[in-house]
Amino acid sequence: MTNVIIIYIIVSLLMGATNYLLTKNIILSLIVTLFFIFVFFFLVERKYKKYKLIKRKTKECINFINNFVITLSVNGSISTTLASISSGFSDELKDQISVITHLTDEDKIFYLDNYFENSMYKVFINLLKQYLYEGGDILDSTRILIFDSQMLNNDIDNFSSVSKNKIFQFSYMWLICFGILIATKFFMGEYYEKIQDMNYFPYAILVFFMVFGLCLYLILNHSFNLDFVKKDVKK
Repeated sequence: MTNVIIIYIIVSLLMGATNYLLTKNIILSLIVTLFFIFVFFFLVERKYKKYKLIKRKTKECINFINNFVITLSVNGSISTTLASISSGFSDELKDQISVITHLTDEDKIFYLDNYFENSMYKVFINLLKQYLYEGGDILDSTRILIFDSQMLNNDIDNFSSVSKNKIFQFSYMWLICFGILIATKFFMGEYYEKIQDMNYFPYAILVFFMVFGLCLYLILNHSFNLDFVKKDVKK
């Protein structure tokens, strides 16, 4: 069980327990718990997995292109270059290459377009073909691509950093809201108990939790959105 899954479960149970503390309604508290489990496991987790996959493959693609170009500029051999940089490959990339051992080294490079699924890699392949067929300086022909790849890498890191800050600020604001609710229960005493006995009160608290869950999904959905990575890279 990953740390993320544990966090999902803890937060869901915590929301249900907090709702019960405020309303003493076990059925609505169970509904709150199941609602957050649904949000986390059926909405957030799918987006988070896609985010991790895009981030990992994009960074891996950038490292592959940079290392390949630099190494190729030194030895001038596709086979030697591929063998030289293969030790730094991820397990997923090594597994991908292990199933295409029947291909030539050049074809392996071209085939990896199916693995990276990145417009940047498609540009790299075009430039590599141009180098193989026409010759020239691989460093000079890929100069703009390398620059764009580094900019993209920085954009991903900056986006992740900004997203973490936004999630922290979001959590802090809502923590204050929950703190006020819980403090109200303990400081208002008998008056809170009278409010708690009103028929609409548990449902008003339920709506509050639902709104929080919706806002949580929206902020996480935005924080795990790397669609800008799909933008074309200049040739």
